[in-house]
Amino acid sequence: KQFDNDVKKIVREIKKSGRQFDGVWGPPRGGLFLAVMLSHALPLPFLVRPTEQSLIVDDIADTGKTLKRFKGKNFIVTLYYRRQSVVAPDIWLREKKGKWIVFPWEKKPVM
Repeated sequence: KQFDNDVKKIVREIKKSGRQFDGVWGPPRGGLFLAVMLSHALPLPFLVRPTEQSLIVDDIADTGKTLKRFKGKNFIVTLYYRRQSVVAPDIWLREKKGKWIVFPWEKKPVM
């Protein structure tokens, strides 16, 4: 339920930004689920390969390594943002603090 509400919040923020995109792309695994949901909600095509006009989404900007190649070229959206990330998303919903985040699409870590 939280993920669905997050998608709605992101859609509102993207619409407020006035930006236009040729489609949505997210890195496999973490960004894929958000990209598909936003593709349906906006509606925009889901892209196999991003362009400079693509909306780039991921579940978290933690270190920023995954999103680094899009910095300064694309509009970037994440669910979570960690301040130490080398990439600050244009839109993010929550700051990652100390504890590990397990998203609904991930296997729970074995401890």
